[in-house]
Amino acid sequence: MKKNNILISSVAIVCLLSIFYFTFNSHTETTEDVVSHTMDNTNNIGSQFFLEMESKIINASLEELTLGDPNAPITIIEYASMTCSHCADFHNMTYPDLKKNHIDTGEVRFIFREFPLDKLAMATSMLARCVDNEISLAFIEILFKNRDRWMSENALVELKNFSKQAGLDSNEFDACLSDQKLLDDIIAVKEKAIEDYKINSTPSFIINDKVISGNKPYSFFKSEIEKILADYEGA
Repeated sequence: MKKNNILISSVAIVCLLSIFYFTFNSHTETTEDVVSHTMDNTNNIGSQFFLEMESKIINASLEELTLGDPNAPITIIEYASMTCSHCADFHNMTYPDLKKNHIDTGEVRFIFREFPLDKLAMATSMLARCVDNEISLAFIEILFKNRDRWMSENALVELKNFSKQAGLDSNEFDACLSDQKLLDDIIAVKEKAIEDYKINSTPSFIINDKVISGNKPYSFFKSEIEKILADYEGA
């Protein structure tokens, strides 16, 4: 009986993730079709449900995932999809220097916002919101560093393992991926990004209201920060 319950639970979560895949490609120009080979049996009912639900989203109510001095002269907002390879490159190669040299020093306030491009990105974004809020950003960093492990045919198993290490038990994991309000809120973040900044790809950055598309090296961010600080100090 226990094995049957586990099997049923796993199938339910896979079905839920399958629905995400087919309903999360609107308003984007670049998507990473990372697990399409597992989605052949999804029907149109789920797609219609999410299309109707998406049209009702108005306001995002998620707490900001932020790091740094809230009174810093520079705010950098990142819109990222967890399955995006360029987002992973930013977090693994550029973000550490940005954090050490500018966020930790009080020059920059950094905000991470979700912009999922596919169902697996949505699932991982939901999980990052279900772990303790104080470790959400750290959990996101771990997922980006270990992207090759969970972006595989064993995605569900690997994500469950990472989530367990972050404090989610099996029941909490399943409940997280079934949380309709959380799903609504993340969709709202994405829709607001499109409305406010015309975001259509990841990563995209807002540096004090200036929109920057695509991954950039640390030298680019350093130059932008120095320009703004020079104007700030000279004002």
